Amino acid sequence: MPHKTFIMIPAYRDRELPATLLDLYEKANSPGDLRVVVAWQFGRGEKLSKAVRSLKHLEIIPIPAAESCGPNWARRLLQDRYDGEEFTLLLDSHHRFARGWDETVLRMFEDLKKTCVKPIVTAYLPPYDPAREPRGRRHDLMKIYPLRRTQGLLTHLTGYRVALWRTLRAPIPADYASLHFLFAEGSFQREILFDPDIYFFGDEVFTGLRAFTHGYDLFHPHKILGWHLYDRSTRMTHWDDHANWQRAEALSFVKMRDIIQGRARQSGLLADVRSVRAYEKHIGTKLIKGR
Repeated sequence: MPHKTFIMIPAYRDRELPATLLDLYEKANSPGDLRVVVAWQFGRGEKLSKAVRSLKHLEIIPIPAAESCGPNWARRLLQDRYDGEEFTLLLDSHHRFARGWDETVLRMFEDLKKTCVKPIVTAYLPPYDPAREPRGRRHDLMKIYPLRRTQGLLTHLTGYRVALWRTLRAPIPADYASLHFLFAEGSFQREILFDPDIYFFGDEVFTGLRAFTHGYDLFHPHKILGWHLYDRSTRMTHWDDHANWQRAEALSFVKMRDIIQGRARQSGLLADVRSVRAYEKHIGTKLIKGR
């Protein structure tokens, strides 16, 4: 019998990965229901502790960092490990978790299913500071908004505090997806296959669009599920190590632009349940300025 929730974590030279994994299991009410797979992209001399490797239902895919082809390449690799679990959760490798986070998000999801066919619970979680744990955690919720564009293409998002969030009694409708916390039914892993050609910036906007055209609706949680580390000082990035990243990013922007504008074969990336224009109406802005 498969585990209840499949969790995929792409990790690139991140010192926070061990603490993230230990906290993920420790704070879950039902850790036995979780199956976690990590694409561990490691540098020279980087190792995982015995405590991490002894965690149950954890699979580590070791990948020398020099052989990595980028964040969405790693996510696509992880999707191949999906084995029919009822739910799925996409995480980054630098998190802390609220106690009972697994039960809380499942309860939110089940409530959403009463009125929504294909909900997604996704969030920019509030920040934490590993040097001041646990006092460095901020206790508020954020809604995702557009931040800036690259040559007219919406590529960057940001989060702003939800006013009076403590008065909320249910998840709130969202415009954009977060790829550091995304919870959905397991079928998401079959429908929304990550494209290795999409490098990094713009991937959250593109994923939200893809999910919308497949009939998914996005929601932000009304309770704190965990915390995310936005400061990159405890990790390297793929572009720190790979000199060709700018070419990969440029090609990524071209592909997203061509698909959004209908100039390229979609190869299953978009569906026809809802249109690109319907998503633009939903978020209140054009994905490509001037289009």
